[in-house]
Amino acid sequence: MYYYEYDYDKIDVVDKLMSFISTRQYENALECIGNLDLSQCSDPLILMSKAQCFLRLGKKEEAYDIYRQTIKSCDEKLKEDKDPFILNIKGNCNLILKKYVNAIECYDEVLEIDDKNTLALSFKSVALIRLDEQDAAFDCLERLLEIDSSNNDIKLFKVQYLNTIEKYDESLKILDEVLNEPFEYPQAYMLKADALLETNHVSEALKNVNKSLELNPNISYSWYLKAKILMDKSDFENALKNFDKALTIDGNVDCYLFDKASCYLNLSKFDEAYKTYVKAFELNPHSGGISNSEIFLDFIKDLKVINKNM
Repeated sequence: MYYYEYDYDKIDVVDKLMSFISTRQYENALECIGNLDLSQCSDPLILMSKAQCFLRLGKKEEAYDIYRQTIKSCDEKLKEDKDPFILNIKGNCNLILKKYVNAIECYDEVLEIDDKNTLALSFKSVALIRLDEQDAAFDCLERLLEIDSSNNDIKLFKVQYLNTIEKYDESLKILDEVLNEPFEYPQAYMLKADALLETNHVSEALKNVNKSLELNPNISYSWYLKAKILMDKSDFENALKNFDKALTIDGNVDCYLFDKASCYLNLSKFDEAYKTYVKAFELNPHSGGISNSEIFLDFIKDLKVINKNM
């Protein structure tokens, strides 16, 4: 992260704040923000960080209110200067609020000023994927690789996109390049495990996700992915333990809860399944691709009755 517009005192504050957030000490981060003076608290980066903490603590509405405040704060600053840093913050807040078109407008403004701004290109591609503009998203990723063809982080970003559109052969080729480097990337092993699971190489997927967790046990998706792999191997009890580890790190991901509920269902634990599905639908009414959550939940109740009568 670049803090080029800040004086040294503010850089120290931001560094301390980001250290708390990166180690998931969200309460400490909020306390740090609470100790700042009013002018610092209204700074867009500080506000966005505060919103992130609330979101991670499961306080979704409070988080969204602060993201909206952040956008207003960005607008005030942008009246004085079309600063790419502030435009990227505004874009990212719109992205989180699912205002994808507004986010893209911000990133485009950044790219008019600096057509090699990798942050704007990266997050613009995310917004385009959410809008199902796959070709435009791919163009952004290609531009990123043109800017820095040797950057493994950008390669992994592209792999994430390729996995999303189910082009697993292409993603595995790129992952082999990254994994041949001396430095080991836990995300690379995680993404490889994802591609291998989707192509039915379950045992290899398990080896790779275990390697990812060995390198970094704090990535919630790796625990979730391991749970899915164990479900595929019908090891439902151990899958539940891994879902719990994923949810301990990030409890606000609806697919973690939906798949955990499905795991309970495989164990005929209907009450636990029902409660967990409810939590998933509270986060996303269409979790698991379900069009009508009420009908689905009624079906789970019926399953319990049918099971009792068997």
